[in-house]
Amino acid sequence: MPILLDGKVAREARMESFRERVCLLPVPPTLVIVQIGALRESNEYIKLKKRFSESVGVHVQHISLPESSGEAEVIAEVGKQGREASCSGIIVQLPLPPHLSRERIINTIPPEKDIDGLTALNQKRLAENDKRAVVPATARGIVELLEFYNISVSEKKVAVLGRSILVGAPIAQLLKNHGAVVTVCHSQTPNTKEITRASDIVIVAIGKPRLIGADYLLAGRGQVVVDVGINAVSGGVQLELEAGRRPLVGDVDFDAVKDMVAAITPVPGGVGPMTILALFENLLDIAELK
Repeated sequence: MPILLDGKVAREARMESFRERVCLLPVPPTLVIVQIGALRESNEYIKLKKRFSESVGVHVQHISLPESSGEAEVIAEVGKQGREASCSGIIVQLPLPPHLSRERIINTIPPEKDIDGLTALNQKRLAENDKRAVVPATARGIVELLEFYNISVSEKKVAVLGRSILVGAPIAQLLKNHGAVVTVCHSQTPNTKEITRASDIVIVAIGKPRLIGADYLLAGRGQVVVDVGINAVSGGVQLELEAGRRPLVGDVDFDAVKDMVAAITPVPGGVGPMTILALFENLLDIAELK
């Protein structure tokens, strides 16, 4: 059996230190979440953030705007919240309704309060390995998860499947900054399987349930697989169905590959818990700088 890279265990190991840091601040930090519309998935993510914030003594202010809000209205609200002295950090909950420009709205956030690390300035700083960069939460969470399990990325061959601004691109850049030899694969990459089979670490963030199977990996190589995907599928565990929820699976076919690899993240419970922690670590880092 492989080592299970359990994000809940890794997060719990950091919680005491996190709470101590919060207690040392003159006032608890405040995270402002701006949500446009009421997408069910977004509502669930916001609930997770609120639940975590309550457990560590951090304030969350949730600003909810109608889905029909115009771009100028959203930009004005984001700018207003970003200027508030009480606001330690701000995020715009993604995805946005299709009539809104993610780039224009995100770049309204003051870079020094951009705890998602998505503004152009923070992306530039990450690309330049500038220590002032705010690292996107999933990328930071993955690196911290690997560090917890003593998995070094320096000089390792890493395949990153997916190149999104939220996950693929920032994790690839962050791993390069940590000395990894990174290859980014996407839907047009002709030899993805060859690349992944030759890699020490494979990170998958493509949003396709169970797409990555045994043919993408090489048994006996001691590979590490990090599955960022979280997809709701039909069928599965009866209790989950009775509760009105569809089971969640990753982008990797866990059962098909688990006996081939040295370590792998579960879904759920792998990358997800570390992403939430990393988001609030970004908030705390910014609050401490003040």
